[in-house]
Amino acid sequence: MSKRANLFWLYWERFGILAILLTTLGIFAFLTPEIIAIDKLLGVLSNSTTVAIAAMGMTYAICSGGFDLSVGSIAALCTCVWAGLLPILSVVTTPLVALILATLITIIVGGICGLLNGLAVTKLKIVTFVATLSMSMIFRSLAQTITDGKKQMIQFATNPEAKIFAQNFEIFGQSVNLVSISMMIIVFVVGYLLYRHTRFGVYARSVGSNEMSSRTSGIPVDFTLIMVFVLTGVTAALASLIQASRNMQGSTLLFQGFELDVITATILGGTSLAGGKGNIWGSMVAAILLALVRSGLNMMGAVEEYQRLAIGGILLLALTISGIQELIKEKHK
Repeated sequence: MSKRANLFWLYWERFGILAILLTTLGIFAFLTPEIIAIDKLLGVLSNSTTVAIAAMGMTYAICSGGFDLSVGSIAALCTCVWAGLLPILSVVTTPLVALILATLITIIVGGICGLLNGLAVTKLKIVTFVATLSMSMIFRSLAQTITDGKKQMIQFATNPEAKIFAQNFEIFGQSVNLVSISMMIIVFVVGYLLYRHTRFGVYARSVGSNEMSSRTSGIPVDFTLIMVFVLTGVTAALASLIQASRNMQGSTLLFQGFELDVITATILGGTSLAGGKGNIWGSMVAAILLALVRSGLNMMGAVEEYQRLAIGGILLLALTISGIQELIKEKHK
């Protein structure tokens, strides 16, 4: 390829998803100008947080050569755990301590779910698709069992602190969901640092590129994969805290189809399905793009089916461009 073409593809890999986001914003600004109002854009940013946080963990899963179909069920289970624990702990301790304990336990539960996924894949040698799909059914069934199939409602009058993850704060005259947006940014900063500046990030990319060579090179492949699944479980749990706080409830009905949105954001963000290459920040931008498309189409009165169609079309466009890039690379080898 020419130097100019190489430069184009280099910038596309880094900023392609941002270009798609800005183009989509421009289209919606033309079709429905009110979407570019500050409060609407802040709403889009807030709505993207659950998918974005879980997509950070999924980026590692796909980069390491797998994926996790259980993140929706893990998140649903975690909402039930958090919503069930918070009122109980509030009786025996202060509201702040109850909030901290319930949150920590919920995150640990998410990590344990991820650990079970990792053990199923690495120690039982179950194919990732089958393992995570089976565990997905188990986790959601477990949530239904511990709640007896009922919603775990949180009463604001007795547990006002439960709103913390969805609380709006006034900043420069604008209502901002500061906690969830801050959580998203912190998760991605930590995820990026792990990816770029730690052995764990190097190992995850190596395993995704060539698992057999990684084993030969002495890389702890099983441990790396287990930790990748633990990470997806923890990020699913963090996403669950935001959703449970918004709804003031935990329920097995939450996060239906969530894993598809998370995987879509991850792939759209530039993480290679072949493994070995991830784009941490791209996943966050893609999650914001998905929220923007949904918000814009909602404002235009489009039903859910058209929203899915639009998101599928954007994903197909991004994959087509990536496919063209791979074909050009193969041609010039």
